Parts: sequence; C-alpha cells; structure tokens
Amino acid sequence: MKINFLLFCLFLFSIPEFVSGQLNRGGVPLSFTYALAQDSLNIIVLVPPSMDVVQREDDIAPIPYRFAVNLPVDVDIERSGKWANAGNGTSIWRITVHAPGALALTLYFDRFHLPPEGKFFVYSPSRTRLLGAFTHHNNNEANTFATALISGDRVTLEYNAPEGASLPQLHLSEVAYAYRGVSDFSGDRTGFGAAGKCQVNVRCSEGANWQNQVRSVARVEVKRGSSSVWCSGSLVNNTRNDGTPYLLTADHCGSLSTSQDLSQWLVYFNYQGTACPNPTTEPEPMTMTGVKLVAHGGNSGNTGSDFFLARLISAIPDSFNVYFNGWSRDTVPSPSGMGIHHPQGDIKKISTYTRPLIRSTWNNHQAYTHWRVVWAGTTHGHGTTEGGSSGSPIYDNQGHLVGTLTGGDSSCDSAHLELPDYYGMFYYHWDRNGTDSASVLKYWLDPINSNVMNCNGWALGVDNMEPGPSVTIFPNPVKEQITLHSNKLQVKGISQIRISDLWGKSVWVGVWDPLLEKEKNIDLSELSPGLYLLIFSDGEERTVTKIIKL
Repeated sequence: MKINFLLFCLFLFSIPEFVSGQLNRGGVPLSFTYALAQDSLNIIVLVPPSMDVVQREDDIAPIPYRFAVNLPVDVDIERSGKWANAGNGTSIWRITVHAPGALALTLYFDRFHLPPEGKFFVYSPSRTRLLGAFTHHNNNEANTFATALISGDRVTLEYNAPEGASLPQLHLSEVAYAYRGVSDFSGDRTGFGAAGKCQVNVRCSEGANWQNQVRSVARVEVKRGSSSVWCSGSLVNNTRNDGTPYLLTADHCGSLSTSQDLSQWLVYFNYQGTACPNPTTEPEPMTMTGVKLVAHGGNSGNTGSDFFLARLISAIPDSFNVYFNGWSRDTVPSPSGMGIHHPQGDIKKISTYTRPLIRSTWNNHQAYTHWRVVWAGTTHGHGTTEGGSSGSPIYDNQGHLVGTLTGGDSSCDSAHLELPDYYGMFYYHWDRNGTDSASVLKYWLDPINSNVMNCNGWALGVDNMEPGPSVTIFPNPVKEQITLHSNKLQVKGISQIRISDLWGKSVWVGVWDPLLEKEKNIDLSELSPGLYLLIFSDGEERTVTKIIKL
C-alpha cells in the first residue's frame, strides 16, 4: 500500500498546474476498462465535401482563413448508437463518426445538457487523443457544446450512465471537416507548423518583454454557418478591473455567426511553444467553448474600424493564467511595438515594428479608421501576418492594445516582407462606429464612465506557483483538515484565502489575520478526493499551491 500511495501522490503532483485540453473532469471511459470491442459500435459515415468546390470558394474569399467545412449530421443518444451493460447497473453508449479524408474533426452539438451523474467522452479510435470527462459542469444556457479538434477522420462518442441516472440531451448536429489549418504530417504542413518560415515564436527574445500580452492572445475556432475559420483574438480589460471575460477580435471574423454559432466557438488559450525554436510536438492548449456577442462595428471594415467584442459564456479559471490587455485610445501614433497572432492557425507568433504607425483609410473608406504598419526584421526572423491572424491585437510601445487586424499584404514571401498591414484603430472602435452600446466599445470597457484615455492590463492567474516564505501548509496530502502556519515577521496583515477546483470554482473562501492568529485550520473533510488550488493573497503577494485531498 505504501508504494501505491507514493505513486498516487507522485502522479497527482506531476499533473500540470494548468488544465490540459478543454475544461473537463478527467478520467477514463468505462469502455476502456471493460475492453468492449470496437467493432460493436455503430458507425456513421459522412459524405466528404467536394474539394474542387472548396478550393474555388477559398480562392474567392481567402480571408478569414477557412480550414473546415461543416457537414450536417443527425446523431441523437435516444435514436443512434449502441448501449452496452458495464455491470453494477452502469450503461455505456457509444457511436463512431467517420468523415473519410478529414485531417481532424470538431463536433458541434445543438442540444447538450448532461445530468449530474453522467460522464461524456470523445476520443480517437486509437485512443491516443481523449477529451473528457465532460459533465453537467459543461452545460450552458444555450444548451450547446463543441469539442476541440481531434486529429484524423474518425472519432468515437461515449456516454457513461450510472444506474437510475436520467437520460441526457445529446444531439450532434454538425461535424467540422478540417481539410487544412490543422496538424497534418502526410504532406504539406498546415495548422501546427504551417506558418511561414519568417515567423517568430513568442518565446524568442523578441517576446521577452511582452509575456503578459502573450498570455492574452487566443486562437479562435470561429463557427459561421457551414464553415469554420481560424481567427485570432485577445482578452481586454475594463476600467473596473473585474475580470469580465471580454474577447476582442475582428468583425469580419464574427459578423456572419449566429447566436448559436457563437455559443459553439472554441477559444484556445496558451497554444504556443515553450522555447524559441519550433517545437517538434504540438502543444496542448487550454480550450473554452462559447461566447456571446456584446458589440461590433465597422461592417467588417467596409464602413468603419472592424471590431467584434464578445464575452465568454463561462468564467476563465485562474489556472489558465491569462492576462487582460490594457488599451489606449490615443490618436498619437506609437513609434514602435508589436503584434501577436496565430498565422494559419499555427502556434502563437510575434511581429515587431520599429517605424511609427500611420493613420490610414481602409477599403476606399474616407475616414481614418486604421493603423498602417510595416514590420521589421529581427534577430529570429521577420514576423508578418497571414490568414488566421485576423482580429489579432497590435500594441504600442507601452504594451497597450491600440488596434485589431483587418488585413494587408505582408507575408513571408521576400517580396512581401515590408508590405503594409492594417489594424482597425482602438480609438475608432471606442465610439466612432455608431452611437449605441451595440456598436462601440466605451460602454463595455469603461463601465464606471471614467473617460480615461488609457487603461492598464489586469492579470488573472498567479505570479508564482509555490507558497510564499510567509506561510507553510500542512499536511499535504490531506484527509480532513489543513493548517496554514504564518511567520509573523513576514506576514503583514489580513489575508484572503480561496480554495478552488481546477475549473476555478471556489470550494472554500475566507479571511485570516496572521498577526492575531498564527495558525489557520480549514476543514476539507467534505471535499471529494482530487487536486485543488489554494490561492493566498496578503495584498502584496499572491501565490498558489496545489493541495491533494485524499
């Protein structure tokens, strides 16, 4: 038992602090345990799209960067698939979807509502890629859901139902058939590894002073009717500094999405390398599903500055360690700065400018709605933009967001390295695309009506991942009660304490004055076994440590 317990503790402590993949509860599908034969599954085979037609459409409309065609499907847990008895009253439902020739698949559910007892998994037939368990925590107000991309042209859906559990709502309505813009090692590389050779990874020296801004930028899988496109976006702060999960991208990315489409957008945070060279294996992002439109303007850049402000349906967990961009609505051109983006759906890249931005028009519109930028060569390349970069932020030399990408002519082709790109001006986004709250930013990003010209960024997440020298925590792992012990010489006053699960949901919140009470006991006996985060803040220091509940 000692060996098993030790291995259990080592396993838990080796879990990355950040949640891998989509928000999920982890675990293994019951079919893996009971070794149910794969050939017993129902298999639905979809008709692939005509790639000749797809190519012609992409030639006509290359921006934003479409990577998938969404195929209609009708899979309902009440009418499709097969059930098997796993014993102990537990049932297993499974079905496999096969879309011949697809490089990867995303599943779109127009009805999704799981009861508290159920667990839902999605995995590749080889079982090398597993998403889930998804539970009732993944339910949203729209009753929709979408899964992150799974490589290959087959995917298995599995639902595990304990005895007496009510039947979930589970209806698969569309499958994104990815034909480019995802990992593919069979020929031309697309998606991961697809960006031009001139591009610079955010972990290179060019990004050393911009790591907060790097944390803000996300790859966005935009669903818009029968297509899915790659865009880039970033989180933006508001004058309340309250962590409202606002995502800013381009109107030409989001304007064709219905409210249901928006509820099935996938936002990939931290999709980036860990070092300057291109990684040999694809990094695992942290993914969230679903946004709601807040405001948009500029008619995709045709009559204005081309912005789209959305709000994530769910709160972002602290463990994602994201950053909300500060911004500036100044009209004075910045002399230098950079942009961060996901070209062609690839990992996060950085582009640098060393010549001042220029106020410019766009698409023959008379108003000066955009910043014109020309990128510079740097130590590790000559970062430009590409399809998939649309909606990404550009920053001034103070690190403030000052625009979002509409388009341009730069590329890694040697003849295009110094051709300009155009970013819708944050100044114009602010209050010039219309007069009501649905067409401008100011009502949302300045809710206290401060009328400030600049707003600094705000960090959700942690500055370090170990308890500070002022506090020790024991025992850990813990069965019933954990004790915090203070060093009075280093603790300065009342502290806030929060314990959360890996989804960011608080399971215990309280305060502690270490100057009056040297030790603080917290009863954790009612918590389910697992991994939790203890977040400690004394007003100056904010630290996090992992707690294992046995």
